[in-house]
Amino acid sequence: MQPENLIIDPPQYDTITAFGIGGIAVGMAALCVVVYSRGNSRRRVKLTIGAALWMAVTAITAEAGLLSRFDLTPPPMALMMASVFAIAIGIGFSPLGRTLANETSLMLLVALQIFRFPLELVMHHAADQSIMPVQLSYSGYNFDIITGLGAILLVSLMKFKTELSKVVVWIWNIWGMYCLLAIAITTSPMAQAFGNDPANLNTWVLFFPYVWLPVVLVTIAISGHIIITRKLL
Repeated sequence: MQPENLIIDPPQYDTITAFGIGGIAVGMAALCVVVYSRGNSRRRVKLTIGAALWMAVTAITAEAGLLSRFDLTPPPMALMMASVFAIAIGIGFSPLGRTLANETSLMLLVALQIFRFPLELVMHHAADQSIMPVQLSYSGYNFDIITGLGAILLVSLMKFKTELSKVVVWIWNIWGMYCLLAIAITTSPMAQAFGNDPANLNTWVLFFPYVWLPVVLVTIAISGHIIITRKLL
């Protein structure tokens, strides 16, 4: 089955999944605005407006059903994912990313990745409800929960002044980036690494509020890893 022939039905509504994804996305967006602005009111206004517009546009687009149109060329989902990577990489390598790497403590940068632990719990619940492919959960091939738990452990060690080798942080950082990329790509309708059965395709994120998982949370995670890399270097 070719992607353009896919018929994408909206996933069933589930309160825990909807409010879990939506709540974590809103909370992390607000937290990053506070951390990234670092008392700079002008930067805070710009980041707030930018985040609000990005979340509003993607929510409206998803709610209108545009993102699930695979009869269009290129598919809107491909454009969405390209935008996620472009924005995340742009933030990570921007002057803002350099400033954050220079002025923000490594402990705080790592702490911003802790959200991936509760996110993986919500995603596991979503898989149990047949909202998303099981491959995207830790019952399948996604072990990003280790990234979240690792962030908690690293922050705890840093907080209590435990001597921590940078090698450990490097390993955790690389693992986190791998988890973000591997499953998201292999379960996309374009790759279809686990077959073309709709149950195995990552199309649930084309609908609101689940769309905020890639456009907000994945963006934050990728840009965060890049900034951490710049910090380590």
